[in-house]
Amino acid sequence: MKRHCVKFSELSKTSKIYRIVNLCLTGAIFLLMVGLGIYNAVIGDPNNRVASAFMLAVVTILPLLVELIFRWRFSNTMYLLYLIYLLLAGLGSVLSIYKNIPYYDKIIHVLAGYTFALLGIYIFSLLEDYYKFKPITIAFMALCFTLGVALVWELMEWFSDVFMGMDAQGIPPEGFDVPLVTDTDGDMLCNLCGGLVFFAHYLIGKYSKCSLGIKYYEKEFIFLKKNSVKFQENKFEHIENAKLEENVENFDKNDEKNQNLSENLENK
Repeated sequence: MKRHCVKFSELSKTSKIYRIVNLCLTGAIFLLMVGLGIYNAVIGDPNNRVASAFMLAVVTILPLLVELIFRWRFSNTMYLLYLIYLLLAGLGSVLSIYKNIPYYDKIIHVLAGYTFALLGIYIFSLLEDYYKFKPITIAFMALCFTLGVALVWELMEWFSDVFMGMDAQGIPPEGFDVPLVTDTDGDMLCNLCGGLVFFAHYLIGKYSKCSLGIKYYEKEFIFLKKNSVKFQENKFEHIENAKLEENVENFDKNDEKNQNLSENLENK
């Protein structure tokens, strides 16, 4: 995965289409959240969702701002997964789908457990040389990361309910004296289940003959440092391929010269 931005004109045709889809989806979600925020403000915000809508609008364009400021482009797959999860979770909150569709909240938390574990291996590759560690170590770190995110998420929900008068945990304002421990524990259990699914998927993909998409994940999510063993191998392979192509090209040129020389001798 490349850290620095590549000019749009230098991308492949598939990457250009992928990029355009992500940017269009970003704009659509941003406008949708702003529109829902304005709508809730006009009707009096009966479900206290104005702040949530505008906050989600900002979070939607956050990856794009990071890319523009730090000149650090995320992979198209990572960007798309981020937008899809944000859309599912955001609409569930702003449109009160969590309350109207049974177990929708739990399904989102299972998806979050898997998604944030995948994000965990990307962050791990930023901090350490990914290919120096055993798969079991990386899988365990990813599981710990997704559980850490789940903890922070639940603390944010509790904070918003208690100090901002919201109902992120499904608690009515007058019911703050009765904490919904069951809801919090259930959400974290679902995150754990999603993380365990990734844990098993990753190890099976690494230790079996069938990759199950793990190689694609590594291609899209793993950042290779210049001192990385894999980076050096890729660099060496690239140099060898370049030399091979150069040798083939020189051989073709010499072969063409020899043919021309033979033709000239025959004509004489």
